[in-house]
Amino acid sequence: MTDQLSAREVADRLGVELSTVYAYASRGSLTRRTGSDGRRSRYDADEVELLARKGRPRSVRRRPGAVDVVIGTTVSEIGDGWVRYRGHDLLDLAGRHPFEAVADLLWTGELEGPDDEARAAVAAAGDRAARAAHRAARSLPAQAPVSSRLAVGAAAASALLPPDPVDAAATLVRALVASLPVRTPTGTKASTSTPTGAAERSGPITGIAAALWPRFSPLAATRERVAALDLALVLLAEHELATSTLAVRVAASTGAGPAECLLAGLGTVSGPLHGRAAVRVHERLLAGADGQLDPRPHADGFGHLVHRGGDPRFAPLLAAVLALAGPTRRRTIDADLAAHAAAGAAPPNVDAALGALALVARADPGTTEAVFAIARTAGWLAHAYEEADELPLRYRGRTLYRGPR
Repeated sequence: MTDQLSAREVADRLGVELSTVYAYASRGSLTRRTGSDGRRSRYDADEVELLARKGRPRSVRRRPGAVDVVIGTTVSEIGDGWVRYRGHDLLDLAGRHPFEAVADLLWTGELEGPDDEARAAVAAAGDRAARAAHRAARSLPAQAPVSSRLAVGAAAASALLPPDPVDAAATLVRALVASLPVRTPTGTKASTSTPTGAAERSGPITGIAAALWPRFSPLAATRERVAALDLALVLLAEHELATSTLAVRVAASTGAGPAECLLAGLGTVSGPLHGRAAVRVHERLLAGADGQLDPRPHADGFGHLVHRGGDPRFAPLLAAVLALAGPTRRRTIDADLAAHAAAGAAPPNVDAALGALALVARADPGTTEAVFAIARTAGWLAHAYEEADELPLRYRGRTLYRGPR
């Protein structure tokens, strides 16, 4: 046997589909390495042979009764400590490409983005949809949760989407942003200084992150603050087959349109167990700032089912956050991380960094849910469009009856 096998060779040796090989790697049953070309996955031949002799691995690290779903995809690939969007390493994309370009990569497989004529058409459609989303969301009570505002905004925009799927996706993202209320600004003034070496970033601050910032924070929208939020959007844009993504693909398999698929994802993240971990991190940091630190080994913002050795998204986002933080908030964040590490918590994940961003931005509790949902819309709709090419209605589960007869 050779020392390294391709994914296809592994699939042939184990008698499984390629998607199953990727699932084994995601669960830690196989170790994936990047080949000499920097793109293709390679697997240790001895490890594959051992797995073949032992038989198909059980679903590890899953609670009893959990259901594993394996779906082939070209949208993203994840493993312990790494994430790829369409074959591009996420950490190579983060900070180098804005959220709009990364979203376009997920939707089309290309990083170039639309031309000027296409941008103008999207802008016109986006303006109409954004106005409709804003009006609809304003009709909700002031205490309406973020998830309700986003859902109402998506529904209001659904009848105004352009026919092109990519244009429709970009329009929906703008509608979600417009559905959120603008925060009342504080007296903090924006910095007028331009950082050394940043001349290429001069000019108006534009883009989804710039539009979202005043709905996320009452602080002035400096380039550094908007860049940190844009980084969060890029890092959260896609992460394989999370629960919400599966819901989106199920909706897409019925022929549902992009807005309706988006509503399926939004409905899933409205629950407390998916998409709201950063909300609880933010609340914990606010309590920590008041001297109420209560570290626990199994706390929100620590540990990850796939990224056992550490979430690769955490460090770049936290670095951007700490660059914005004043000494008081920096001490709060550092104390929270140190206390949980001392309590035996697993390595921090991206939710810990997003919660820290909310603290530094003086965001209202709950607004990180909007950041997560708007970011993940890019991945959701990429999966929805990919699902449209599959056999319709392929998700037909069966129950095991356990009641009286």
